[in-house]
Amino acid sequence: MHDAKLVFPDYCHQQAMETFVKELRNHDHEGLNGVGFYESYENDFVSWIQKEKQMHLGIHMDEGLVPGTTFLYMLDDEIVGSINIRHCLNDYLKNIGGHIGYSIAPKYRRQGFATKMLQEALKFCKQWEIWPVLVTCDEDNMASKKTIEKCGGIFENKYGHEGNVTLRYWIGGEEK
Repeated sequence: MHDAKLVFPDYCHQQAMETFVKELRNHDHEGLNGVGFYESYENDFVSWIQKEKQMHLGIHMDEGLVPGTTFLYMLDDEIVGSINIRHCLNDYLKNIGGHIGYSIAPKYRRQGFATKMLQEALKFCKQWEIWPVLVTCDEDNMASKKTIEKCGGIFENKYGHEGNVTLRYWIGGEEK
């Protein structure tokens, strides 16, 4: 279907990342999902890459954070999407963030890329024994809800209150 693939962010992706983030912001006007700490290091790409490597290894982390791996979903030299996999859950992630956060560039939405990207990320999770996987989305994000369900997500419950409700799904079984 698609020849896109997950890759670790690297220094050579700076221009593609800037374009991807600009497209997301022009379309969504909200925070960025699946890009790790990009917003904190947006003006220093080298430091962002270094931070992502540290997060992947679980070293030099700020209090309250968990190790995580960010991947870019690349089609040739263009970023189709970005996905961040948290290796474990803290209290916040158990309720709202889950193990995985992701975004797809607006021009690639509704083409099956989100489903393929999440499926590829789930393979990584299994290899790293991050299983079962909690994936969440906002209650009004129907596209993400459908993607999670296509990837085997079983609805557990809602978290939050009116106006800010998170749907919680488990892939690969229930929480242990």
